[in-house]
Amino acid sequence: MNANYKIAWVGKKSPFCGNVTYSREIVRLLSLKGHEIKFIHFAEEQSDEQEITIPYLYKSQIYVIPTLNASKILFDSLKEWQPDLVHASLPISSLDFTLPEICQKLRIPLVATFHNAFDRRPNLLNAHRFLFSYQLYAPYLGECNRVVIFSDLQKQLLERMGVQSQRIEIVPNGIDTVKFSPASSMLKEKYPDKFIITFLGRIAPEKGLE
Repeated sequence: MNANYKIAWVGKKSPFCGNVTYSREIVRLLSLKGHEIKFIHFAEEQSDEQEITIPYLYKSQIYVIPTLNASKILFDSLKEWQPDLVHASLPISSLDFTLPEICQKLRIPLVATFHNAFDRRPNLLNAHRFLFSYQLYAPYLGECNRVVIFSDLQKQLLERMGVQSQRIEIVPNGIDTVKFSPASSMLKEKYPDKFIITFLGRIAPEKGLE
């Protein structure tokens, strides 16, 4: 993006998870490029002018239950600020399912990055749980102007569920090579002839550690 845009970023600030880090880092980089960002998230009160807070009944690392008037607050906030683009870092809450309709009514393009866990192994219980969440979200992702996912396997799955191929963008997970780069370590000194892989993240089946 060469021009400067007003971007409404729908994401999470708490409780901490990978989605929180993703939103924080992307918003920081977009701001450095000169774009005006308003961070829309679930919180009890607004901490600064660069965010819009949505009330909630329950919030956890997995999901958020918004208040009954949350959808109207979101609609009114977007209508008042009139961003050039809305980006949603999903899944967050049941508001995810109303966001495409809200953006269509306001004629604001909607981009969704779908972070939901993915496991391609069909014989695992977790894989069936992940598949259900994709089936649940697919009709709403299909209403977004663009859907960002992280692998071709995810793209194939969403296409089979009816999301048009031209709406899907694959942006693989990357590494900040300034923050994370090879350096001296005790492991390298102890095993100088070994190829060492370091894993940083949640130990869960969908991470594919095996």
